Amino acid sequence: MTGADESDPRIDDLYRAWGDAFRRQDVDGIIALLAPDYVLWAPGVPPLSADGLRPRLTAAFAAYEIIPEFQCEERLVSGDLAFERGWDTQKVLPRSGGETQSHRQRVFLLLRRCSDGAWRFARGMSQPGPAS
Repeated sequence: MTGADESDPRIDDLYRAWGDAFRRQDVDGIIALLAPDYVLWAPGVPPLSADGLRPRLTAAFAAYEIIPEFQCEERLVSGDLAFERGWDTQKVLPRSGGETQSHRQRVFLLLRRCSDGAWRFARGMSQPGPAS
């Protein structure tokens, strides 16, 4: 296993692709970065699959420009699985005008290296955190 101080460039590529897809508001591009059996556990909602996430992303992009940032505090890699713990911060700019909002949440992520060698998000769990 490796610690957070040891970088895996292919995992770093996943986060760059994630940010790029958000900047393009590319729902299909975001979904392509998820493992086929992806599940997200977020506060107050039932578990979400990639199919369940798609309409939420579409609605969010219609109302907001969203700029994500991930701050990794811990990364453990073992074979084709990686666990990451850190902070997900999203700057949210309402399309109808108004002030930019910032949402910060603690996240636990499980990543899987797929048969094509690319890492994808397999599981996610979030918990609201204090403002940054």
